[in-house]
Amino acid sequence: MKTLKTLLFICFFAFNFSGINAQIKIGQGVTSPNDWVDYNTTGIYVDVDTKSCGFTTTPHYLVTLESISNKGFHWYISGVPSIYNTTPTGFRVYLRWTDAPSDLPTVGSLNFPNPLRASTAQDRDWVIRWTAIEMQDCSPSRLDSSAVNTIFSGAFGKDGDILPKDNNGGAVNSTPENNLKIFPNPSSNILNVEYKGRIEKHEIYNLNFQLLGTYHSNTIDIKKFPKGNYLLKTYTSQDGIVTKQFVK
Repeated sequence: MKTLKTLLFICFFAFNFSGINAQIKIGQGVTSPNDWVDYNTTGIYVDVDTKSCGFTTTPHYLVTLESISNKGFHWYISGVPSIYNTTPTGFRVYLRWTDAPSDLPTVGSLNFPNPLRASTAQDRDWVIRWTAIEMQDCSPSRLDSSAVNTIFSGAFGKDGDILPKDNNGGAVNSTPENNLKIFPNPSSNILNVEYKGRIEKHEIYNLNFQLLGTYHSNTIDIKKFPKGNYLLKTYTSQDGIVTKQFVK
């Protein structure tokens, strides 16, 4: 058991939400008992490597602590899920005895180090079993405008405008959105915003309505974003909040 290597299992599930093609990427794996490292004098930690999953954003990580050989006694442990340093390529989990250092007589009688050391985790064959969930837009070539109509109760006009509907369900063509332009669209590197009034800030969201960044310049660097469809939310002095869609 001591030579168990970290295992990765990756699954992909495509689904359609309100007409928007989207993809959930799920990664799973288990660490090795030999991966534990002593932390100060109070506990231990393990770094979990998720690079093989190829996540492009930081996913939601879920972890459990177990003994792969059923040697047990991990129920004395606190800290799970004590997850730190989350990134698209991994995270860290810290553990310690419920009381640090432990004052439980049963712990001492079992010859466990006091406080918790990596050697104890190795001896008990403790591992972290983890699951990571990332949701992504997977329609990089186009945006299904009918889906955004449902979400925003509007329609797309030219220049990425999201136009509200009138009382009869038709699109209203004369709106504050016409006062704000974005170009080029699609764009690979830079998105320019043109507006005659004062702009307070810009926010960029993906189609899962996750905030990806806040910007105060009218020239926005989008090189770090993967290919796909995005929403630009601009806070203006005259027209309130103006929302546009653009393609990377």
